[in-house]
Amino acid sequence: MSAGVDVRVDALESALQSDLGDHAQWFRPRRYRDSLALSIIDAIFSTGARYATVENILDRYIAYREAQDGDATGDGAPELLATFAELGSSEAWAQDIGNRRPTSTTPGAPLKAEAVKEAATRLHAAGIATSEDLRVAADCDALHVVKAVWREVPGQRSGFTWSYLLLLAGIPAVQVDGIVATYVARALDVSGDDIDDDLVSELIDQVARRNEWLDTDIPTAIWRAEQRARSSGGR
Repeated sequence: MSAGVDVRVDALESALQSDLGDHAQWFRPRRYRDSLALSIIDAIFSTGARYATVENILDRYIAYREAQDGDATGDGAPELLATFAELGSSEAWAQDIGNRRPTSTTPGAPLKAEAVKEAATRLHAAGIATSEDLRVAADCDALHVVKAVWREVPGQRSGFTWSYLLLLAGIPAVQVDGIVATYVARALDVSGDDIDDDLVSELIDQVARRNEWLDTDIPTAIWRAEQRARSSGGR
């Protein structure tokens, strides 16, 4: 590693410590890499909520599927949609599995449960039935098409939940829009044009290795911090 990169590793590490605090307290979502269903639920319910609340919803979905002798950790969009059909409506799904939080504070905004159903419906119609389908789309540079579909779902237009969905599905941080790269550029006090995907990946990897962190810790912690800053008007 060159001296120039080493200095940048120091700068990124310092920014992470300053902005995110103690690593032990960083945001760490559950990871169901092969469950598009759980990833959709997590992504949509995580914004504006304590993660413990989201975990309760994930647990209820898992328990519901276990009662059917199903395995939620492998569920895709079809299995998720089947739970809505079985329960009869988004309202019933919200009652039994989710909660009654709306997608926004706008009067009459649909429930997040309805957004989950619509997201699964739209992704499935676009040919994304599983997390593997999403990863294949990333490898084929087709994510922009799927992103447009996701952003049509109520309350998801900002793209933050889309970025989080990709992280949950195991897609590399450098392919997750510009959220992580923008943070890294800001930490280095350079413009986004001065860094590329390879450098972002290398810096994240080096900081993680130096501190014996999982390489997935940094992108998700950055996402959570940026999401909160955006929600509070800080970005």
